[in-house]
Amino acid sequence: MKLIKKLAVLIILNCLIVFATNAQTIGFVKLKGQLKGFNNQVDVEDISAFQFLLPPNANNMILPDSAGRFSAKLKVNKPNYYRIGRNILYLSPGDDMEVFIDRSAPEKSTFKGIGAIANNYLRKTPFPKEASFIKGGGNVKESPEATLLWIEQEAKLREQELAAIKQLTPEFRRLENARIKADLMNSYINGEFYIGYMLKLKDEAEKEFAEKYPKIIAPKIKALSKNFADASLLQLVVYRDVANEVIKEGGKPTDVQQIKDYFAVSDMVKKMQKVSDKLSLANFKTEIAVLKTPSYQNAANRMLTYLMAFGKGDQAVDFMVATADGSKVNLSSLKGKVIYVDLWATWCGPCMQEMPAYEKLKQKYAANPEVAFVSLSIDDSEVLWKESLAQRKADDHQWMINRAKLQAYNIVSIPRSLLIDKNFIMVDMNAPMPSQPTAAKAIDELLK
Repeated sequence: MKLIKKLAVLIILNCLIVFATNAQTIGFVKLKGQLKGFNNQVDVEDISAFQFLLPPNANNMILPDSAGRFSAKLKVNKPNYYRIGRNILYLSPGDDMEVFIDRSAPEKSTFKGIGAIANNYLRKTPFPKEASFIKGGGNVKESPEATLLWIEQEAKLREQELAAIKQLTPEFRRLENARIKADLMNSYINGEFYIGYMLKLKDEAEKEFAEKYPKIIAPKIKALSKNFADASLLQLVVYRDVANEVIKEGGKPTDVQQIKDYFAVSDMVKKMQKVSDKLSLANFKTEIAVLKTPSYQNAANRMLTYLMAFGKGDQAVDFMVATADGSKVNLSSLKGKVIYVDLWATWCGPCMQEMPAYEKLKQKYAANPEVAFVSLSIDDSEVLWKESLAQRKADDHQWMINRAKLQAYNIVSIPRSLLIDKNFIMVDMNAPMPSQPTAAKAIDELLK
């Protein structure tokens, strides 16, 4: 009997070990609460180093009701940074939070429950594209010297705030201390534009500033870059923005190599995404083989396989959109026509600059029933989309879609145009932009 009991205990222990191991590899995060300012489909975007290196997926999608309320279970296998709207989140397996997330005002968001401490801290995270602590020019002071002093004080305050928070994991604390350092570097590097623009420097003052500023920030950047080459920090968006500067000061060869491989694979993937022809895509296999970091090599191969699965010469992948009058329609409803799709969003400056050229191109074929022009918005906000349409008095095929439904088309950046022939065959995944003379030539070729 004693032997049987011992065997039973061992079996139970083994089961517990297997369960614990699986729990570590297959994790989930529970979120519930309310979203403000979002569309009816919200992507929980992975913003790790592999953000743009892997094929898109719609695994972590939130579907709020008309009041923005939702309850979701997200697949999260390890602690990682994500983004919902302009809110940066740090999610770990087992997190269980009740949240209120404001799309355009992260500081107004609230988090309660398991994982809340880290995410409440992240509400005040500055944005790299606004030059971090300069905050889009809002923190530019009466002089360049005063501005630099201010952003240094902002960084110090952020350090103090982080240090004062208890119950943070050592890894989160390490990453966020690195973020503050990278944000300060980013502020220095991009400060010249914002300071010069906001202070409206002219003539001799502008010339003097342009000569003086690089000399002021050079030793500051050099000091921050020392011993800062750490490939594990590439999961921070702002570190990726300054890493090329960091490795000028050297570091561990493995870290430096991995950072170089990150930039190499990023450039390679961008080039791959602009190629529609599958034979040309296959040539990237040689470049991928040269990468020394296995994880980046694997990511590039996965992206290549994904891009070669659909492209020039294939039947266009159909999708359903919302029209300006609230109805639903499929792209395939235009089959039999040459289809030119212009992808845009209200928040995309270059897209809005293309709008006059798009309208001019559309007008050129207004009398030709064999051509259909589709203005396809990937906006999160239906309100902003409709306001833009009303302001521009835009008509015809004005459609809106959630970007997650366009996975086959790999919409990473906009503006972008698609060209499809009368047989609903994909001709060009990266067609000429409306402002380019070759756009009309490409359409005319399909009308022959």
